[in-house]
Amino acid sequence: MVRVRPPLVLRWAGALPLLLLAQTPLAAQTPELEVFYTKLDPKEQFHYKWKGKETTTPAGVFRWEVPNTEFGTNGFDRNFTGYCAEVLVPIQPNKTYKFKVNSIHSPENYGVQDHPNADRVAARRAKQIQELFGRHYQDPLKEAKSDDLVAFQLALWELIQETEPAEGEPKLDLFAGDFQADYSNCEEPPAFVLRAQEYLDSLTGDERVYYENPDTRGRELIRLKGVPNAEGEVAQSQFALRFAGGGGTGSLQRPLTGEMIPGAGSGGSGGGSGAGGGAGIGTGNGALITGNPLGGSGQVFPPPGTTTPPSTTPPIFPPIGAPPTGTPPNTPTPLTTPVPAPAGLILGALAICALATREIYSRLRKTK
Repeated sequence: MVRVRPPLVLRWAGALPLLLLAQTPLAAQTPELEVFYTKLDPKEQFHYKWKGKETTTPAGVFRWEVPNTEFGTNGFDRNFTGYCAEVLVPIQPNKTYKFKVNSIHSPENYGVQDHPNADRVAARRAKQIQELFGRHYQDPLKEAKSDDLVAFQLALWELIQETEPAEGEPKLDLFAGDFQADYSNCEEPPAFVLRAQEYLDSLTGDERVYYENPDTRGRELIRLKGVPNAEGEVAQSQFALRFAGGGGTGSLQRPLTGEMIPGAGSGGSGGGSGAGGGAGIGTGNGALITGNPLGGSGQVFPPPGTTTPPSTTPPIFPPIGAPPTGTPPNTPTPLTTPVPAPAGLILGALAICALATREIYSRLRKTK
């Protein structure tokens, strides 16, 4: 029996999936982000009760810095802000802490993992938090009243901490329930506490307003979960906003989660042009354009002393882990420009073609 070998081009075609895998980041990896906690600014002392126990904690806006030793910023500015997601967890300034991203819809975020309707309860709270950001979030790096910024933190704590009843929904009231303000010895609570209650009273269940706030435009809401740092200390988890994309076309690799977002920009731009599909490419005003070693998209890091301008591009996808809720209002149509093939894939295809041509040429010579 004569064994017929398949043409070389077919044999080499079997290597194509391996080339594709070689160009694909490991989605199972969950990279971590190390950031330096500088201070809480603005800051007010908040007196509260948790299940009847009286305590006091500082409330305000967390100021974080991504150290220069970190190769990438994972979508954040080198200096960014956050809001505490775990009021009962202590934290100290002037320390480096470590985080990873978890879904804002996780029941564990709200202590409702044992509730019979845990997923539905967590989804409702996540929507309320999105609505809170849409209606009342103000960029702390712009001009904003101190009372408004502190009030935002208190309202966020109420949405996170309040105990979920067996039936029905919890009442969003800072003066009742298991989590409540404690100013019984004062004639009237501070203005930032009263403002926080106004924020809570304004919530209607419409999270779509998130996309209408100019200070959230072009950014995605994520939850940074504290994990042990080098000293084994765990920070308060944070709700924060990071840039949803960085210009260019193609698909955005979310740096901290490994999820692919079709139609979003993956390259960066900073005074010049940038494009990337795993590694940034471009030039502009001395900016350093690099690829994320963790499998993220290309990012542009401006020269020292410069500030990244706020994005003006509206988000084109929901926050991490969000269930399908339809297209938000005023959402642009996703870009459909074809994605350039990774350089390694192109070289691999050329190699296959070259080898196939060589074999065909060799066989033609033998038949002569």
